[in-house]
Amino acid sequence: MDLRVKLKHLLAWCGPCLPVAALGLPLVVYLPPHYAGTLGLPLATVGLLFALVRIIDIPIDPLLGALMDGTRTRLGQFRPWMLAGGGVLAAGVWLVFMAQPGVSAVYAFFSLLLLYVGWSMIYLAQTAWGARLSPDYAERARIFGTWTAANAVATLLVLLIPPLMARADPGHGSTPGVHAMGWFVLALIPLTVLAAALIVPEGEGAGEGHGIRLADVRRVLADRRMQLLLGADLLLSVVPGITGALFLFFFTTVRDIPAATASALLLGYFLAGLFAAPLWVKGAARHGKHRMAALAGLWMGGAQVGIWAIPDGAVTVTAIAFALAGAPISAPAFLLRAMLADLTDAQALDARRAGAPAAETTGLNFAILTATQKLGYAIPVGLTYPILGLVGFDPAPGAANDASALAGLTFLFVVPPLLLGILAALLVWRWPITAEAHARIRADLDRTAP
Repeated sequence: MDLRVKLKHLLAWCGPCLPVAALGLPLVVYLPPHYAGTLGLPLATVGLLFALVRIIDIPIDPLLGALMDGTRTRLGQFRPWMLAGGGVLAAGVWLVFMAQPGVSAVYAFFSLLLLYVGWSMIYLAQTAWGARLSPDYAERARIFGTWTAANAVATLLVLLIPPLMARADPGHGSTPGVHAMGWFVLALIPLTVLAAALIVPEGEGAGEGHGIRLADVRRVLADRRMQLLLGADLLLSVVPGITGALFLFFFTTVRDIPAATASALLLGYFLAGLFAAPLWVKGAARHGKHRMAALAGLWMGGAQVGIWAIPDGAVTVTAIAFALAGAPISAPAFLLRAMLADLTDAQALDARRAGAPAAETTGLNFAILTATQKLGYAIPVGLTYPILGLVGFDPAPGAANDASALAGLTFLFVVPPLLLGILAALLVWRWPITAEAHARIRADLDRTAP
């Protein structure tokens, strides 16, 4: 097969990133306050619902991944899941974004759960499919690097919708912005999912199909290389998660920067991640994916210290520093998924050498990694917010926080990301599947092919 993926195939495969990634910001930033403030659900209920759905959603991913591994149809292995996921996601988006005042907690729970299941179906089918598009070490960095850039574009586009709608329709609170984001995602789902299903080739042939087997889950989790990857992914998800969870609090209270200016900083942060993505791809091809992932971990952790060291009132310098802090934000997600694609090859070779059936676990591998990433993004709020309460921090706008509360917030914003970034770099540096090792793995696979 051709080792380099054609641009039209790569763009079509990346297409579903747009609706899927566009949901990330609304689900964290805009929908919770909309449900609590505009739709009338109690604040505590909203917090419980959004957290509970995420917790329930995490174990669903391995189940979906195992089902994908056993799928063999005339349409291929991942196309049916992509198409079905598009329908499920569209239904969930409609129910969640178009909900009316007076909505019940039961309605909100099942609507959110439907949305997350559809999100997982598309996300897992897409990422596992991406591992099949090319067996080449460097090309996989390009594939998932482009995927990350598409995610960043979607986040930037949806970030622009609420302020535009607030200016166009200032008298209706958050409702116009939420509805517009919903319509934006709904319009993208059929266009991108159908394009991927019609244009993208199947890629490398799948291994032996099978049903759901707990033995496969145990075998995947027992692989020390998988444990290393999962540990690094968890840490590299927690680091930016802490930044996001404490971002507004830190800049509006410690730095005394207006919320609108802080939002502009956030836009520069994501833009820097988008523009830097090609550089990380080139670095991965030249120096190795694991080395660039280690560099990203150190960069993300150290950037917090640099931001803290800037004097108060230096908004321009802060903006530059925060943009530099965003430069590595796109790297871990695509580098670790490209590394997982290499690990899938190594696992197939291990099974062949042991004389075991070449059971398909690509979907399961990516599902477990996705579950780890979701856990990594759920941890920061669950840990940092209670600690902020213990140190006496008041999150209300304009609240007078004393020096000890601000010091506690600053410590959480700076120190844990630094330590976790260093730990992640140490972990991922030990990754054994280098470009040279992967070349040997592919050669052995080709030589021993049945």
